[in-house]
Amino acid sequence: MLLSWLILFSIVGTLLGTLTGLVPGIHVNNIALIALFLYATGANPALLSVLIVSAMIAHTFLDFIPSTFLGAPDESTALSLLPMHRMLLNGEGYRAVYLSAIGSLMAMVLSLPVIILFQIVFSKVPYRAFTEIIPAILISVVLYLLYMESRKGYMDMVVALYVFFISGLFGMLVFSLPQNYNFVPVNIGSGVLFAVFAGLFGLPTLLLSTNSPIPPQHVDDIPVKREHFKASFLGTLSGAVVGFVPGVTSGIAAVIAQGLQGTDDTENFVVAMGSVNTANALFNLAALFIILHPRSRAVGVIGEISYVVPWGSLFHPPSLFILLLFAAFLSALISFFLTIFVGKISALKISKVGEHYRNLSFVVILFILALVFIFGGFLGIVIVTIATLIGILPPKLGIMRVHLMGVLILPVLIFYLS
Repeated sequence: MLLSWLILFSIVGTLLGTLTGLVPGIHVNNIALIALFLYATGANPALLSVLIVSAMIAHTFLDFIPSTFLGAPDESTALSLLPMHRMLLNGEGYRAVYLSAIGSLMAMVLSLPVIILFQIVFSKVPYRAFTEIIPAILISVVLYLLYMESRKGYMDMVVALYVFFISGLFGMLVFSLPQNYNFVPVNIGSGVLFAVFAGLFGLPTLLLSTNSPIPPQHVDDIPVKREHFKASFLGTLSGAVVGFVPGVTSGIAAVIAQGLQGTDDTENFVVAMGSVNTANALFNLAALFIILHPRSRAVGVIGEISYVVPWGSLFHPPSLFILLLFAAFLSALISFFLTIFVGKISALKISKVGEHYRNLSFVVILFILALVFIFGGFLGIVIVTIATLIGILPPKLGIMRVHLMGVLILPVLIFYLS
């Protein structure tokens, strides 16, 4: 394979990942479906895999921009929405995007030794044995999150448990429904999943901040502090676990990383969130070669179109894996500078909004509702309405929004227990 073709497909994949990251509701899985179609026409599977991986990595960098400036999250950035939105209202929206990009870039380097460690572990322990303890891991995660809440008071822990079960029961109901209510000829969205996360996290934030004017945004150079490296390291480790454990999202991993760091600093959380998000994507890819079980639909397509050789010997990784790692690092480097560039432009543009942020919020709300209708039809509108009512509970009750992730954890936990 010519190096020029590898670089070309990695750049194209990065641009496609930039598109999915910046446009709410469009996911990397859609790029993977396009690659699957191109494979059926006879395209090179290795180059298509490079395209998918590059898009995955770029998406993890760029998707923080709409989360910060528009309040439109997906499942990977949902919990970062409030801290980054708070920084926006303090005139530090660009700083939030910059720190998330720094965290993502550091995660690329910090992930390599952890990937090697996971290869050593799973070469000794079969993955089937690991799946047997997944319920215990999920229960431990829930208990840890409740413990973090209990430090404010036991009543807060009780309320958090209530929100967890309400969102969990909501998730069990929603994910048992048919997913094909979209009003477009192809499935360009994530079914009802977009409606769920837009309602739980996006719309409540927009509704509660409509009276907050946007101050002028600072776009100065930002020094990277020593504690940012620690936050990135813990975020990378947490992201590694997310890559192998179903039901635990990037947002939950970031909250855990913040708890392990022992600080509630917003900047550290944003750095950790960026690291978790990118590390999660990288470990999704590693899982395909280490345990032969992809943790996402996009990586699953790579397994469908390519001949995947398991990574058995530590010093002889599969050539395809090395190729895809090269594409991932190239995409990360390009995506970092793209994120900084687009983030600075976005900060300067939104500075002009000022007291008209209420109008912008309503426009974004209508845009999100339109996407929900396109992806989920009238059922999607019902789902996003109920999800919004549930999503308003944490800020009104004074607890962390992470407990809303019961919408995923409880259904997965019951699935493995049954």
